[in-house]
Amino acid sequence: MVSKEALYRFHRALNRPFASEEDLIAAALAEIGGLLPSDRLSCFLRHPRDLVLEHKLSLREGMRQELEEEIHLIESSPIAQLLEGRRQQLAYRSPHPILYVPLAAPLEPGEAARGVLRLERLRDGRRAARAFSAGERAAAAALATELAQSLHQTAVAHRSREQLKRLEALTELTAIFASSLRVGDGLRLILQGIQQHFALDRVRLYLVERSQEDSGPGQPSQAKQLRGELSVDMKGQVRSLGNEVMPLVLGAHRFVDLVLGGAKDPLLERYLETVLHIPLTVQAVSIGLLVVDNLTSQEAIPGEDVGLLRSFAGQIALAVDNARLFDEVQALSLYDGLTGLPVRRYFNQRFQEEIYRAQRFGQPLSVALIDIDYYKHVNDTYGHQVGDQVLREVGRVILANLRKIDFPCRYGGDEILILLPQSKEDDARTIMERLAQQIREVRIPVPFSTAREVSVTLSIGLASYPEDGRTTDELVQRADEALYWVKSHGKNAVASHADTRRPERVEEHES
Repeated sequence: MVSKEALYRFHRALNRPFASEEDLIAAALAEIGGLLPSDRLSCFLRHPRDLVLEHKLSLREGMRQELEEEIHLIESSPIAQLLEGRRQQLAYRSPHPILYVPLAAPLEPGEAARGVLRLERLRDGRRAARAFSAGERAAAAALATELAQSLHQTAVAHRSREQLKRLEALTELTAIFASSLRVGDGLRLILQGIQQHFALDRVRLYLVERSQEDSGPGQPSQAKQLRGELSVDMKGQVRSLGNEVMPLVLGAHRFVDLVLGGAKDPLLERYLETVLHIPLTVQAVSIGLLVVDNLTSQEAIPGEDVGLLRSFAGQIALAVDNARLFDEVQALSLYDGLTGLPVRRYFNQRFQEEIYRAQRFGQPLSVALIDIDYYKHVNDTYGHQVGDQVLREVGRVILANLRKIDFPCRYGGDEILILLPQSKEDDARTIMERLAQQIREVRIPVPFSTAREVSVTLSIGLASYPEDGRTTDELVQRADEALYWVKSHGKNAVASHADTRRPERVEEHES
């Protein structure tokens, strides 16, 4: 039997900081070997997911011994019963005296034991080893309980340190994300940080967005969707989820139901331990969904990690919402709210870039300055609402019919300036005449008028680099001169600056 003094010394030996769980076990086994004569002492701990006890450490005659051993926990087996508390000890006499005692801490009442402590007395030649006495078994149980308690406290302290490190790291990531102000700049960083600090197999982010849709007057111009943003795998590699788009309607997808607070999905309930779905909300408004999982490793996501992730999700949601708001404000400053076309300031920046490219690589470039014919008359006759509808339709047709490399802007009032990279004069003329024809087909309904509708035509002036100018100002001025020439010769036509000297080339159309 171990005395109270010896048990107290054992407690003090373990009640100090250890660098690792293995160091704690090694110190404990060395102390136990001095109190209970044993030829070999071994410690086995339960694997978090598998029904198996993993060998952690063995000491034989004070020396560490490498063993490749696992104890599989078959249901109702003696070892399983020992861990579940249905047995207090297991003692064997063959092939040599072996004693198993559970590592069950009183701090964890009702929970299965963390593992087992095994004490062995090996044969000495032909002489059988002495069996463990009742007093030694009681002492082993007391020492195992003390070790289990130290393991529990060490694990709690380790988890606390890890949680603190994660919280500090994630808070720093959120601050960096918030300061970046742009969604694209921060999402990749913050998702990689979550995957790394929580050692997850995969992290995915879905955000609620409003996608532009064509609609008639008085109808909503936008419809909400849930769109995939990014996914980070266990190697930290990032890929886009942009092709995953779901309408934000109950029943459209289980992820949508989670965002909208719908009924629980039985399929998702089956993966509660390895998959976590966290809706992202700001002021009770859902803005997205964070999905983390360990589906590959099948490791359970610890409860403390679940709590920290749910708490941290609020910071993520706020950072995402602020960043998206900044992007929306930035977009509003770059695009005209009525026509959807870039504003003049944005156009000038792009124009400088294209001029530089044309100069460096010897590429052609043209600009087209457009004026909506009789626009003031439309406003005066039918009102500004109809005038706004004319501008809106012209902007829509322009955006739908230009090439991807072309860049239009609302230049001022009813004037629109279009940059046509890699286009000579004849190319620009062809593009603009096709656009003018598309505009002629536009009809704006005016129910209160006897005409019932308004048609639209354009006057367009062209200028080309380098023939008509070599700077942005020169090209815009030449295009304006060509536009003035068209308007003074009947409107509803396309003319280049060179045409002002060759009026016979100008093609006029009846309004």
